[in-house]
Amino acid sequence: MKNRTLNLLLIATAITTLFSYGCKKDRIEKKQLNEYNDVNDYLDTKKQEEQEFIITGQSNDTIQGNQGTRIAGAKNCLQNSAGDTIDYPYTIKLVELYKPKDMIYYQMPTVAAGNILETDGEIRLRAFKGTEELTLKPSCPYMIEMPNAAPETYMNIFYGVDNGVIVDWTDSQVGFGTIPYGYQAFPNTLGWINCDNTIGNGTGHTLTFTSTTDNLQNVGIFVYFTAHKGLMQAYNMTTGLIPDGSDVKIVMIAIDASGNLFTYQETRNVTASATIDIVLSGTTDPNLTAYLDAL
Repeated sequence: MKNRTLNLLLIATAITTLFSYGCKKDRIEKKQLNEYNDVNDYLDTKKQEEQEFIITGQSNDTIQGNQGTRIAGAKNCLQNSAGDTIDYPYTIKLVELYKPKDMIYYQMPTVAAGNILETDGEIRLRAFKGTEELTLKPSCPYMIEMPNAAPETYMNIFYGVDNGVIVDWTDSQVGFGTIPYGYQAFPNTLGWINCDNTIGNGTGHTLTFTSTTDNLQNVGIFVYFTAHKGLMQAYNMTTGLIPDGSDVKIVMIAIDASGNLFTYQETRNVTASATIDIVLSGTTDPNLTAYLDAL
C-alpha cells in the first residue's frame, strides 16, 4: 500500500512538473512584442509646412522662402490644363528641406534608381490658379536660387515624382550653377526639385532590421549618410544598397498608443551586409529633436 501511494505521489509530482514546464515554455514562446502606432502621425506634426505666396502683379513675383530659397518667374510662363496663360492673382506654394532633420520628418529620401544621392537641399515648388495646379510652358523656366555657403560644382537638377509611396528622383543631366548666394538653376518643370549628385553605382551592402522585443512594422527607419547628407529610408525592414565603406547613422522613430516616443540610434561604417537586432528605447521630443538637429 505504501509503495502504491508513493508511486502515485511520484507520478503526480512528475505531471505537475511537466505541466509547469510546459506553461513556462508556452509563456516564453508567446512573448508579446512592444506595439507602436503608425509613425506617420507623429512625423506629420513635425514636418515643414508648405508656404503660400499670393502673386498679385509683377511687383511681387519674386519671392523668398523662410529658409532662403529665392524664386523668380513670369506669369506668362504658367499655363492651365487647357494651355492658356492665366491672370493675376495666382498662388505659389513652396516646401523647403535643407536639413537632415526636415528630410526625415518629411520622409523624403534622396535615392534615384536605387542609388544614394549626395544632396544640398530639396524643394517642392507649385503654382495654382484657384484650386487648379499649373504647369510651365515649354522653354519658359523659372529661376531658383538655393542658399549655400560652399556650393559644389558637380550638382545636377533632379526632378521628383510622387508615386504614392515615395518620390522617385530622376537626373535631368542639367547642372546647378554656383553663385555667391549658393546654387542657381532654371528648372523647366515644377514640383519636387533636388540639388544632387549620384554617389551609388549599383553595388553595395544592405542592412536588415529585426527585433525580439519590438514590432518594427510601424517604425520609421532611416539611414543618414554623414559625408554626403544623403538619406535612405528602409521599407520592409531592409535598406537599399549602401556603398561600401559608407559612414552612416541609423535612426529609428516610434510612438506608442499613449503618445510616448521611442528611438534607436547607431553609428556604423558599412563594409558588409548585416542583420541588426533592434531594441527601442524611450525618449522625449526635445531629446529626439536635439539628436536630429546634430546630424
